[in-house]
Amino acid sequence: MIEQALASIDAWIRLFEASALPILAHTRNALRQLGEKGDDATVHDLAAIVRHDTLLALQVLRYLQQHRSAHQLTDVTTVDRAILMIGVNPLLRAFTDAETVENLLHGQPHALDTVRAVLQRAYHAAVCADTWGGFRHDIDSSEVMTAALLRDSAEVLVASFAPKLMLRIRAMQQRDHRLRSSLVQKTVLGFPLIELQMALIDAWKLPPILKMLMDERHAEHPRVRTVATAVAYARHSASGWDNTALPDDYQSVAALIGLGFEKATHISHEATKKAQKDWQWYGAHPPAPPPEQVLPSGNASDA
Repeated sequence: MIEQALASIDAWIRLFEASALPILAHTRNALRQLGEKGDDATVHDLAAIVRHDTLLALQVLRYLQQHRSAHQLTDVTTVDRAILMIGVNPLLRAFTDAETVENLLHGQPHALDTVRAVLQRAYHAAVCADTWGGFRHDIDSSEVMTAALLRDSAEVLVASFAPKLMLRIRAMQQRDHRLRSSLVQKTVLGFPLIELQMALIDAWKLPPILKMLMDERHAEHPRVRTVATAVAYARHSASGWDNTALPDDYQSVAALIGLGFEKATHISHEATKKAQKDWQWYGAHPPAPPPEQVLPSGNASDA
């Protein structure tokens, strides 16, 4: 376990590359159960498992790049297509015996809770991005779903291998909610986590479109805003449904999908409920369901 911040982003990437990256114990159990189906295991079955676990999704896309054929001319940008390219059985053989987060963080319950919470939040964001992308008639809503799922994978990795640093970041934010996450991360790590996220995508040669979709500097693109809003909404709601930033998130969703505040809020809450059905995957307590009604910022009437 890393006790102190490493000297550079490159040093963190070297650490991850030299380590056995973990997945959730529930994910590994699901892979083993799927493996028992033999040739009856389908791409759909495996994709449903992978989409629940950011750490596995990241590793599947990395695995594809590592084993990329010279004949593969186009990037594969989604979990489903990556599984189609690699095959169900090769992936089951590669990850059925993977290290688990629970084993890696054995004896560190607070650190484990942090990792599980971020993974659950990432899945929530992915479900929302896919839902909103569908209402936007996005050219490929599964791409924005994958980008939202992977958006905080660097945070999950740092939390897994340097839990004390992530707990320090969390404690600073809890003491002063006005502090920007990027500022706290830079104070503790020497850089905002988004910079590590982008560098990781480059180092592992993941598709550039996924990097663009995660980069809020391209916020003029509705697909980028979909990912950013999904990540923000999942983060804000995870801290409580009384979070004062949520009405602005609903307004952003309304602008994205071209519907009024009330309808956008309802659609978002339905996506949340869909994600919450799988709360046991993350070993957490059942999340609080969304409220029945939310007023826009300033109590404005619905558009």
